[in-house]
Amino acid sequence: MRRFLLLYPIFVCLFVLLSLPANVVAQSETPQTQPSTIFIPLITRTVTYPPLSSNWLERVNAYRARAGVPPVTESNDLNSNCWQHARYMAENNHLTHNQDSTKPYASPEGQICAARGNAWLGGGNFWQPADAIDGWMQSVGHRLWLLYPTTPTFGFGFYITPSGTTSAAGLDVLSYFNNGDNYPAWPVRYPGIDQTDVPATQYPITLQWRYFGSTPVISSTDLRVVGGNVIPHTSTTNLPVGHKGIAVTPTVNLPANSLIEVSISGSYDGQPFTYTWQFRTGN
Repeated sequence: MRRFLLLYPIFVCLFVLLSLPANVVAQSETPQTQPSTIFIPLITRTVTYPPLSSNWLERVNAYRARAGVPPVTESNDLNSNCWQHARYMAENNHLTHNQDSTKPYASPEGQICAARGNAWLGGGNFWQPADAIDGWMQSVGHRLWLLYPTTPTFGFGFYITPSGTTSAAGLDVLSYFNNGDNYPAWPVRYPGIDQTDVPATQYPITLQWRYFGSTPVISSTDLRVVGGNVIPHTSTTNLPVGHKGIAVTPTVNLPANSLIEVSISGSYDGQPFTYTWQFRTGN
């Protein structure tokens, strides 16, 4: 029997939950008459981050540690729900947030994860749970749910079809969602301060505020290699599914093994700010 190995590009689709209420009203505090400026010329710190484990929960919490937000716990019930939804997506080869009850493996429990979570689908049997987590971290909308600092509990499920043709994953990020009105450490930034394993790709850089809150205003952004060239990039506050924050996206790959500095200035609720920090890319 002839044996061969065929390597081919796989298109992995990433969707993000669209089921939050459409009639979101932004909560804005009254701007001060003479606002002071939050100006942080440069933040550096000596940090040892946990390794990126192959275990899904440890990997999620390692990413959260890099962002400086608390770890999450897991719920066995939510895990079961998301496994059922992952099985539904893989067996039907359909990335979705809404199960069709007439199709195989549809279930009320799976629909809970479908409606409240990140979803991932991949072709082949070589994918691992870590691939789904990493894929969500590269996608702004998914990342901001995964790093939301006041959500205490997630659920995760991963499934590969017996034939090995399709893999799927679901991550329930909303069953225990908390808006974080009293969270003291907004905005959440990613990559984190002095992080050293950032992919040398067009990897988005994000500042994140609470979901039910105001949209920030950008006045300027700067992205550069420390002691080197400016890195061309785009910036926007028009984030997926109503997230409130700023995304700075390089239009070229970040240079490998380089110290990168990002600076973002603007205002939030009438309060001017400047955030500047550094991180390092990997190979």
